[in-house]
Amino acid sequence: MENAESIALHKGEEDERRHLERALGEVIEAMRRLSTSLAHLTWITSGTGWLSLVVPVLVAAPAYFNSSITLGGLIMVSGAFTQVQWAMRWFVDNFPRVAEWRAAVHRVVRFRERLDHLPAIEEGTEEIERSLHPEGCLSFDNVRILLPDGHIVIGDASVTIRPGERVLITGETGSGKSTLFRAVAGLWPWGSGRIQSPPPERMAFLPQRPYLPLGTLRNAVTYPAAPDAVPDEEVRRALQRCDLAQFENRLDVVERWDRELSLGEQQRLAFARLLIHRPSWIFLDEATAALDEESQRRVMSIFDDELKSATVLTIGHRSDLAQYHSRTIQLLHGGEGAHLRFRSGPPPRRPGILDWLRRVLEPQLHRQA
Repeated sequence: MENAESIALHKGEEDERRHLERALGEVIEAMRRLSTSLAHLTWITSGTGWLSLVVPVLVAAPAYFNSSITLGGLIMVSGAFTQVQWAMRWFVDNFPRVAEWRAAVHRVVRFRERLDHLPAIEEGTEEIERSLHPEGCLSFDNVRILLPDGHIVIGDASVTIRPGERVLITGETGSGKSTLFRAVAGLWPWGSGRIQSPPPERMAFLPQRPYLPLGTLRNAVTYPAAPDAVPDEEVRRALQRCDLAQFENRLDVVERWDRELSLGEQQRLAFARLLIHRPSWIFLDEATAALDEESQRRVMSIFDDELKSATVLTIGHRSDLAQYHSRTIQLLHGGEGAHLRFRSGPPPRRPGILDWLRRVLEPQLHRQA
């Protein structure tokens, strides 16, 4: 359902049908094997019970017909056989429990094997050192960021960002911009050097696709705070400020809001969270990629009004982001990983159609004059 429109636009119904039939076939085959095993188990557990009634009579019948034993003796033989059979059928009676125990142990073993293959910081391996900056700044001191396999993503970065600055981080795709943010957040330990940061509770990170928890829209707006921790009027003001006033009357409606809202609406909702929590340091990772220029201008204007004292670090590729920042850090690919290049002020504006027309028409106007 989430991708129904995309599938229809690509006319991919037949391919999706093949995938669905293959997945459904695997489920049916698993159910068939389970049903067959259950039938075999039922035959074993129930069949032994019926045989315990018949077998002793058949075995002792010749002696009874030869008058070697009486009818009472035949009944006693049958009872003795039943007692022995019940004493020895422990495995049959507990086979289902043994099978459940085996399945549980198998899942735990597979889980443990997967953990062994996860990338981890081995003992003695160098990792990025983290600490709080004494002046509340964000600084990188000879930071090298690596992949778990040792490949260098960013090599020897050294920079200090002070409170109140607005910094735009640009670079080619794959140059390590998002990995740099993960290192700042403490989610990426692979590398070396030292990162000194402000207190974590003063920082907020906005990814390109915000996380919207299950529950009401109010819960999604106030996350990670409890819904009743923020006054209703403050929540409504935040929605109105971020052009989401049409959802004011649905604050307490339970929906899958990650499906109900478009990506642009989700990104505007993330900016509404900033207005509620008011962090001092804000990290934007392509957080306006789904917005048009006017919507982007509206949400970025909160850093000139409500959050004008906040420090803003933005990852982005759009050239129009430059006007909202006073400093630019560009990540450039190199042989030893990407390195930083600094520019004061916004990066130069790319020439547009008006610049091209001006270059073409100005010589002609000059000749006519």
